[in-house]
Amino acid sequence: MRRRALLATLASGTALLAGCSASDPTETDTNQSTPDGTESNSTPDEVVRLDGNQLWGASIVDLETVDRTYALSPMRYRTEDGAEVRMRFDATATADSPARLIASIQNTDKYPEQFDLDWFPPFGRSTSEPPREHHERLMGAGLRDQGSLVLAPTENHDLVDDPPEVERDADGIWRLAGETDRWLPETITLDAGEAVRGEYAVVGHPEGSGRPTGVYEFLRAGDDNDTSITVWETDAPGPDEESRFAGESVPSLAGDEGDDGDDDAGGVTWFHEADESTAAYLWPETEKTDLPAGITFQFVNHTREALGCGHWYVYKLHDGEWFDLGPYVRTADCRMVPPAGTKSWTLHAYGGGGSLPPEDGRAYPFLGGGRYAVSVGYGDESSSSAAMVELTGDPIEIVPTEDVASERDGSTVTLTNPEWSEDGEDAVTLTLTRADSAEETLIREQVMRRWHRGLRNTLAFVEEDVEEVRLRTLERYAHGPIGYDGSTRRVRVDGQAYELSASGME
Repeated sequence: MRRRALLATLASGTALLAGCSASDPTETDTNQSTPDGTESNSTPDEVVRLDGNQLWGASIVDLETVDRTYALSPMRYRTEDGAEVRMRFDATATADSPARLIASIQNTDKYPEQFDLDWFPPFGRSTSEPPREHHERLMGAGLRDQGSLVLAPTENHDLVDDPPEVERDADGIWRLAGETDRWLPETITLDAGEAVRGEYAVVGHPEGSGRPTGVYEFLRAGDDNDTSITVWETDAPGPDEESRFAGESVPSLAGDEGDDGDDDAGGVTWFHEADESTAAYLWPETEKTDLPAGITFQFVNHTREALGCGHWYVYKLHDGEWFDLGPYVRTADCRMVPPAGTKSWTLHAYGGGGSLPPEDGRAYPFLGGGRYAVSVGYGDESSSSAAMVELTGDPIEIVPTEDVASERDGSTVTLTNPEWSEDGEDAVTLTLTRADSAEETLIREQVMRRWHRGLRNTLAFVEEDVEEVRLRTLERYAHGPIGYDGSTRRVRVDGQAYELSASGME
């Protein structure tokens, strides 16, 4: 082991592996345990320094040899037994040398620990799995092939005496010159606070060709967040497939016009308008399917910035206008997607009142056939990204909830919610009548959402000879159809205008 000799070189100022000999003001966890259990305020020289804005995200380089960008993530991870690994790119690939990354592994425990390096990339698992697309699952562990990336230790490594040779092939890709092998020991024992450090050449398999785009994963034991290097074309980071809706013009989504009211001012990046230059986009699993269905949408970030704040919405296109299907209650938290990151969400859509198990995403019952859009609040040169899907199925009917009781007296129908009590403090009565005009239009899919259940239950009993429908319910069920500030609302549904009024609301 050459660790002590190399550390002496590092201390003398080797530029490539220079660390920080004093506490790093950009780090929040610089205190390290000493072997006697006391705390030290210095960070070991051999620990790879990560700037504050790099702790969450990816380390990214554009290769000078081929049209490829490499994004390494995460840049730091910890394990339950006290190991902390840090890594980042230190140089890109040129005609003279391959892309290089530097990494350190440190024992953050108060006692000496032995670590099995096989599960600590890049110190173990030096060869990646075959590349996969963002939306594909990792198919198996240890399936390495000619398309894999290899992290080959260089001579600037604490744990390696005889590093492998690398060479540049005719297509500009740096590759391992010989066979893949175990270059590092199987285990290492580190004292409390001790760290080792190493440099790696990021190269291809010796028998490979080209550099396919995709996600190259280096497996970690018991961890769903494997270390990965994501590869995309530098000049063409966008999707490589054409949308079935390509060339179509669609209206803007509600609230997504620019500040000057111009629909083209950058409100939404649509998947069907994206091209190879689109660095951030929303990819749909399918763009046409039959109801019921679970459709996954995945936002892809091929930029160098964390993008947010992401929240998901669903719309339906009706008579040349998008109608918002919720969610109608939206949290104010800011959700971010880091560089080279993705975020997936599943729309569970079905026509009736049953349900699909929403393991993720959100369930949307009572959707009829038609064109839908899913939007998320992530975008590069826009505030959000969206994609469309055509759902094939029958139109839905407006039907009441199962818990409402009804009785009719002439042209008036009276409905009662089982939770309603005449003496209840929050008891209200919603009354629906026909009107000559309305300020807004709702579609059936909106009426059938839980938010509008008061309107749903009254409309479901409208017949030609019914002039008035009264619903005795609770105040919280009236807020959706009436709002919080008023007692009357006029809406148009299926071409007919209605007035909905409430009595008893405070």
